[in-house]
Amino acid sequence: EGSENLPTTESDVSPQSVYAKSKMETHFIAKEYFKKSNLITTGLRYFNVYGPRQDYRRTIPPVFSAFIIKLLKGERPTIFGDGSKRRDFVYVDDVNDFHLMCIDKEKTNNNVFNIGSGKNYSINEIYANIANILDVKVKPIFAENLDFEAQENLANIAEANKVGWNPKTTLSNGLKKSIDYIKINVI
Repeated sequence: EGSENLPTTESDVSPQSVYAKSKMETHFIAKEYFKKSNLITTGLRYFNVYGPRQDYRRTIPPVFSAFIIKLLKGERPTIFGDGSKRRDFVYVDDVNDFHLMCIDKEKTNNNVFNIGSGKNYSINEIYANIANILDVKVKPIFAENLDFEAQENLANIAEANKVGWNPKTTLSNGLKKSIDYIKINVI
């Protein structure tokens, strides 16, 4: 959150919110545990993780599930702001592949990794992709911008690539899996 340098590396952090600062603090706590008790940790900086089982019941639900659920119900989804905000979205199965690597590969020990796709998309592009897959022509509602959100994020995933991880799920395939899950389990 807050970095002007894109794609953002693991060392380029500038937390702005209390939430972001608390996440950053855990990194310092982990370093202290290692110094004092030799506890091995791995820091993971998740970008925008999406996929089946996202908590769509939140006050402001994740954009993917919010759009999919509304469109499947024939309703107009809400886009906060003008839809130009850009996010690095990464599919949950790719994230879990990295989790498994952390268990098996010592190269991840005591390091910090960005977990993203290394690509970003505007909220308007996400909406258009979902509407296209569902073959609907519903126009979204544009609401007041959420000021606490960064305009753009994009992960530099070079460090994760060095230990053998690369996200495999394309945006299109991830969206289709998310849609299928919601059709069966939510709607």
